[in-house]
Amino acid sequence: MVAAGAVAKRILRDYNIKIIGYTKAVGEIEAENIDFDEIEKNPVRCPDKEKAIVMYNKILEVKSEGDSIGGLVEVIAKDVPADLGGPRFENLRGELSKAFHSMGAITAIEYGIGAKTRYMKGSEFNDQMYSEAGTIKFYSNNSGVIQGGITNGQDIKAELTIRPTPSILKEQKTVDIHGNNTTIKVEGRHDPCLCPRAVPVAEALMAIILVDQLKQNNYLKK
Repeated sequence: MVAAGAVAKRILRDYNIKIIGYTKAVGEIEAENIDFDEIEKNPVRCPDKEKAIVMYNKILEVKSEGDSIGGLVEVIAKDVPADLGGPRFENLRGELSKAFHSMGAITAIEYGIGAKTRYMKGSEFNDQMYSEAGTIKFYSNNSGVIQGGITNGQDIKAELTIRPTPSILKEQKTVDIHGNNTTIKVEGRHDPCLCPRAVPVAEALMAIILVDQLKQNNYLKK
């Protein structure tokens, strides 16, 4: 999937579309000062230089306990055209979600402001528009750019909740093939946090879906 995503990213480059993914949070530790240049400078793939250190130490702490920890990965598509997707069967949010959920580690996906919408009124959530130098712009991006299943020209932002790695060294309760209560302890090496590994996969999946959408909308050059 990542190999296919590399090809898709190369195609997107011809349309000035850029995909950026990063670890936004590990447990309760969340990036605050976002600098995309920092993402590949630390093993956590976090854009916040200081929080990356805290995240890394937290992962090591959890690992020493024989446990694992979850987090958040955010993936952004910049400079996407304002007409990709469709209202129903080619709904872009649906297509992206289907792709992201093919990753076994994903337990939830949020676009734009996500689950916080349940606290908002329509007047607060709606992305109101204005015209500037003949270009339609928006005061906010609460919808995560996808409205009615179609892009509106803003950056696509998807936040993926990553579960803790299920394979841990701690002893866990289970049932054997005879239905008897027992315990299990998984041996071997396992990532104590899946977020850094999930970043390139999420980028690849978003790139593949966007190339497919470009093709459906007759953007691709022959």
